[in-house]
Formats: sequence, C-alpha cells, structure tokens
Amino acid sequence: MAQKTVGQVLRAKRAKLDMTLNEAENLTKIQKTYIVALEQDNYDALPGDFYIKAYIKQYAERLDLDSDKMISAYETGDLIEVREPTDFSENYRFVKPSERMEKEERLTSKKNWQHYLPITILGTVAALIVFSIAAVVLLNKPKDNKIADSLYRFSVASKPSSKSVAPVEKASTPESSSKAVAVPKAEVKVAGAGQALVATTKNMNTPVKVSLSVAAGTSVWVGMTNSDLPEGQVTLNDSTPVTPTVTGNETVLTLGKTRGLTVKIGDTPIDLSAMASADSPSTLTIKIE
Repeated sequence: MAQKTVGQVLRAKRAKLDMTLNEAENLTKIQKTYIVALEQDNYDALPGDFYIKAYIKQYAERLDLDSDKMISAYETGDLIEVREPTDFSENYRFVKPSERMEKEERLTSKKNWQHYLPITILGTVAALIVFSIAAVVLLNKPKDNKIADSLYRFSVASKPSSKSVAPVEKASTPESSSKAVAVPKAEVKVAGAGQALVATTKNMNTPVKVSLSVAAGTSVWVGMTNSDLPEGQVTLNDSTPVTPTVTGNETVLTLGKTRGLTVKIGDTPIDLSAMASADSPSTLTIKIE
C-alpha cells in the first residue's frame, strides 16, 4: 500500500485511463488550469474552498473515484492509501556504461585468446612437420654429384617441350556514374502564443525521442500522451532527466511550468520563451510529419 495526496490520486487515475487534459476538461467541464492545480495540490490557484470541494467531487466522480473519501482527505489533510504494483527496479543495480564496456572488453579479449589458441597450436605443429621433412630430405641427399647430374639430364631430355599461350580476355568495365544522395535536414518549427505552443517536425529520425530536464534546484511536473513515459507523467528534478519515445504522430506535453525546464526534440532544443507566463501551467503539442 502507498500513501498519496488527493492531487496525486487524481493524476494517477487520469494517467491510468490514458486521458489527456483536453479530454478531462470536456468530461468534467472544469478548466484545464484548475485540473492541473487540483492534480498538483495547488489549492491557492483555485477560487475558494467551496469551488475546491465542488471540483474535487466532480472530478473524482468522472474518474470513478470515491468523491466523499477525496473531500474528507482534503479537509483533514490526510493522505489516501492506494494499492500500487511492486516496483522491482529496486532489486537491480544500475551499471555504468564504462563498467559494462570494461566487462565486455575482458570477455572479448578472453574469447579472442581462446579462439586463436587452436590456430597457434596447429601452426606450430605444421611448422614442426615442415622442418622434419626438410631435415629428412637434407640428410638423404645423394653424395655423388655425378649420379645427381645424370638424373637431372635424363629428366630434362625426357620432358616434352610445349608452349601454350592462354588467351587473354579483356574485361570491359562499364562506365557508371553515381551521385551522392543528399540526406534531408531535420526541421523543427514552433508556433503559437499564450500558454500553448505547437512544434512541427520534419525529417526527424524515427522513433522520435523527447529529452526533458530541469535546472538545479528546480522541480517541474510534466504529463505526456502517446509515449512510453511510465503512467504518462513525471515530476522532474535536476537528478532525474528523462528521454521518452513518441509512439504516435502527435504528442501533447502538459507542463506545470516552463521556468528552468529544457525540452529537446531529438537534438534540437525548443524555445519556450514564447509562453506568456513561465510559472503557470502550459501545453506543448509536438506534431511529427
């Protein structure tokens, strides 16, 4: 069992239903800004206590949650116990790429040594055989030069002389010209204003990856649709950057704020300065063409 705040329960349920903020807004008739504030437990951004309870009740009922329990937790400030799957990632140790490369190099060198050992042995044996044959020939060489000369003359006389000229074929090499194919350059165009921007990409390597990171001492909540981001959301800090992969032709990033946040599509950084307010919730839609 895990303990979560009211906002965390609402956000986790929406992510489990794979529901975007736009869909949640249409379903609950609550503005996206207020939905983000509820999910972040930022009650100061809401009109008042009456509206807070009303929005919690309305949002919880639309997500098929116990609205009375949610309102009670808000009033008392208590955490809500929820059942979550066991996280097995704690049982595994992260291996640095350098350690993995050193281990692979040791295994490779060991395999290479084992591979060349039989070849070395065979080469040595072959050299010994050749040396032995040469020694036998030298030891058994005739001492009488006359016998050797007569044998040589007989061999030369009995050998027929024939000359054959092999036809020389002239290979013709066809002339061919090749032109280098130009690789189209990746393009990212950003448009929009206010608290909503749209980034349109062209000629990107697939699958498209989006890098999300924040400055030191900064914490930003990010929700993302159509991606392999666990639960479709993450709270970033300077020690936990993420690089999710886009699984469709369009993804919507819901940003708790943009101050201190860095977003890259592939290797291209996205300029978020066009957002009207860097400390307010906003959206960034990425379209892949």
